[in-house]
Amino acid sequence: MFKKYTIWFIASQIFVFLLSFIVYHSIDLLSYINVSFVVGFLLLLLSLTGYIINRGFFDIVFSSFQNIFSRMTDSDRRKLSELIPLKYHLPFFTAIFMLLVMFCALLGYYF
Repeated sequence: MFKKYTIWFIASQIFVFLLSFIVYHSIDLLSYINVSFVVGFLLLLLSLTGYIINRGFFDIVFSSFQNIFSRMTDSDRRKLSELIPLKYHLPFFTAIFMLLVMFCALLGYYF
């Protein structure tokens, strides 16, 4: 399990460095901080969206749309949380650790 988190974190850092080089045409501390902030919060947003969907928050709205726009019977309908099984733990902890590294880099940049 620790191996998965390590692979995700290393892949995200490689993505941050590549995106920093593509956007800013250089890799320095400020561009790393900017890009890792955006990537970290996108991962955090993705994981929190997965958490909300898996907990059934949108199931009532989704079933209402199914009632209005569908001709399926009640036995054929499934909840949104059953249709989209997102695993949110891995991106969540990767985003948290990435934002902590970004915050440490930000402190190192200003002090």
